[in-house]
Amino acid sequence: MFAQFSALLYELTANEDYRLIISDGENISGSAEWKVQKVEMATLITLHVIDAEKINLQTILEYDEGIRVVEESVSQRFGQIANVYLFVGGDVPTFEGVEEYFGQQIFSIFWHLNLETGEITVPKGQPKKLFNLREMISKARKNMSSETEEKTFAEITSRAENLRPVAKHRYPIISIALILINALILGLMYLEGYTDENISVPVRFGAIVSHFVIQNGEWYRLFTAMFLHFGVAHFFSNAVGILIFGTRLERYLGRRIFCAVYIFSGLLGSVFSLVHLHFAQPFVVSAGASGAVYGIVGAIFIYTRISKRSIELLNSYVMLIYIGLGFVVGFSIPNIDNFAHLGGLVGGMLIGGIYAVATKKNDA
Repeated sequence: MFAQFSALLYELTANEDYRLIISDGENISGSAEWKVQKVEMATLITLHVIDAEKINLQTILEYDEGIRVVEESVSQRFGQIANVYLFVGGDVPTFEGVEEYFGQQIFSIFWHLNLETGEITVPKGQPKKLFNLREMISKARKNMSSETEEKTFAEITSRAENLRPVAKHRYPIISIALILINALILGLMYLEGYTDENISVPVRFGAIVSHFVIQNGEWYRLFTAMFLHFGVAHFFSNAVGILIFGTRLERYLGRRIFCAVYIFSGLLGSVFSLVHLHFAQPFVVSAGASGAVYGIVGAIFIYTRISKRSIELLNSYVMLIYIGLGFVVGFSIPNIDNFAHLGGLVGGMLIGGIYAVATKKNDA
C-alpha cells in the first residue's frame, strides 16, 4: 500500500512542480523514504514520505538534526524553511521530542497518515496545513485502488516530468526586442525635445488623446501608445515587468502566445483607457506598455491557476499578490492609468485562460 500511495502522491507533487531529491531504493515498493522539494512564496518546502513500518520517529528526529545544520547555511536565501515528514501506515507515533511551532525560520513538521481510514494525525502545536500539501496527500489516499501498479522511481519520474511545463524557447528574443524598441523610441522622443513639461512630443509620437482618437478618427494611437513612455522611470518600470514576467511567458508558452497576449492586452488596455479618458478627462494624454505588462501577469496567473503548474517559481498565488500590490500602488499614486492596467489584465487572462484550457484538454 505504501508503494501505491507513493506513486499517486509523487505524480501530484510533480504536477505542482515539486522536484524529486532522493529515494532510498530504485523500486518504489522497496523504498522506505523519498522526498521532493519546492520553493513556494519564499518558503523552501521539503516533503519526506516515510514508510512508518520501516523507519521510526526516533530515527527521523536524529536525521532531522543533521538536516537543520545544513539548512542553516542557506537560511538567508529564504523567508522560511519547512521540512514536512509524512509517516505513512503503521501505528500513530507518540511524537515525543517533536517541538511546537512558534514561527521558527527553520521548522520540522510531523504528520501521520492512516492508509486504511485516510485520517491525518498532527501533533499538538504543529501546523495542520501547509500550502496545498495536505490536500494532495488526501487526494492520493482517495485515489488508491488494488489495481494501482507498482512502479519504479524511474518510471514515475519519467511520467511526472511530462506534467511539468518545458521551456519551448531558450532565448526570449521577442521580449528583449520589445524592451529595446521601447528604449529606442524614448530616446528619439528626448532627441525631439521631450520633457515633463513638453507633452506635445509624445502626442506627436502617437500617445492617446481621446479627442484625437474619437473626433479625428486617429485609431492608430491605440497601438502606438503601447510603445511610448513618459520618461526613464516610466520606461524602466515596464521594462522590468517584461524582463521578469514576459521572458518567462515567452519561453514556456511560446512566442506566438506571448505576442498574442502582449498585443491584445496592450490594445484592450488602450481601449479601457480611452473610454475612461473620453468621459472623465478628454484632453489628458495616456501612453505606456503597462497594459501589455499587466496582460502578461494576467496570462501567467490564469494559466498557472488552471493548469496547476508553476513557471520558474511563478504561480497563481505569487501573481495574485503582484496584481493586488500593483493596484494598491496604482490607486495610491496620482497620474497612474489604472484603467489601462485593468484592461490589459482582462486581455491577458482571456488569452491565457483559453490557452490553458486548450492545452489541458490535449494533455488529458
